[in-house]
Amino acid sequence: MDNNSKKSYLAKLSGKLNDLDKKLDELKAKAASSAGTVKAGYEKTIDELQGKRKEAEVHLEKLKTASEEGWKELKKGTKKAIGSMSKSIDNAIRKFKK
Repeated sequence: MDNNSKKSYLAKLSGKLNDLDKKLDELKAKAASSAGTVKAGYEKTIDELQGKRKEAEVHLEKLKTASEEGWKELKKGTKKAIGSMSKSIDNAIRKFKK
């Protein structure tokens, strides 16, 4: 993968991570306005999502400094981490809409 493709891919992933951060902020706002067991449920979910967010950020940082040889392997892990976070956020949003 050439350097322009790598930059483009990193920009795409950074944008996706920013979108997920916005969704996470929405969940935090809902948690702040909730009470009791609902609030506790939000807080537990948010803690889990923040862990996934940190994991995705670590993968993204590794990708930024990866050599051409390491790029493909790291790309898979980063895509998986961000995909996992995305799926978890979407599941949390559906869960708390009920």
